[in-house]
Amino acid sequence: MCFVHLMLIIEFPLFTHSMKEVKIVSLDDRGRVVIPQIIRESLGLTTNSQVMMTADSETKEIKITPVGLDEERKPIKLRITMEDAPGSLAKIASTFGSLGISLMYGESVIIEKEKKAMWTVISPTPDISLDKLEQKLKDEGDALKVEVVPL
Repeated sequence: MCFVHLMLIIEFPLFTHSMKEVKIVSLDDRGRVVIPQIIRESLGLTTNSQVMMTADSETKEIKITPVGLDEERKPIKLRITMEDAPGSLAKIASTFGSLGISLMYGESVIIEKEKKAMWTVISPTPDISLDKLEQKLKDEGDALKVEVVPL
């Protein structure tokens, strides 16, 4: 049986100070990590709490962030293709805002300089249908393409 050791660093603000809880944990043979009880308690995590895991392959870091969603508001991941021009991303972000949709995560990359860019976002499932959301992002945000990506 092979184990990989990971250092789990959880940061959380406390007024103007920031505390870090550092624990070294092991990955089991099925790839699972157990978040230590002291960290779960300090972050208010309980059974079925949702967390977002972000992996950076360049720095070899994994970040775990509590997301605090209701169980019926599952997160969705969207890949939005847009023109690579000043204000394009802001226009799409503004469309999310006008629909009352908060974004939990976003990452943008330029596909073709001054031609195409892609913005990947994660948000709670919106109150409107995904088809209507796609149409709004195209009509009001000038998105070229909107894809729902499995999480």
